[in-house]
Amino acid sequence: MYRLRVKEILEERKLSMAKLSRGADVPLNTVRRMVRDKNYNPTAYTLRRVADYLGLTMDELFMKDDEVGEPGGQ
Repeated sequence: MYRLRVKEILEERKLSMAKLSRGADVPLNTVRRMVRDKNYNPTAYTLRRVADYLGLTMDELFMKDDEVGEPGGQ
C-alpha cells in the first residue's frame, strides 16, 4: 500500500499548507485533505501541481506503508 508524503515533506521543509496551496495553485481545502485524510485520493492533475511546486517526482510524493520510519525510506 502507498500513501502520500505531503505532511512529512511540509514538516521537513518547514512549509505551511497555505504556502503549498498558493504555490501549487491548489485549493487550501484540497491540501488539508491530502495531509489529514489518508483515504483522500487527489487527482493526477493536483498531484502533478504539488510535485512540480515542491520540485519532486510523482514517485517521491508517495511512500510504501512498510517504509514508514525507515531511515531515508521513500
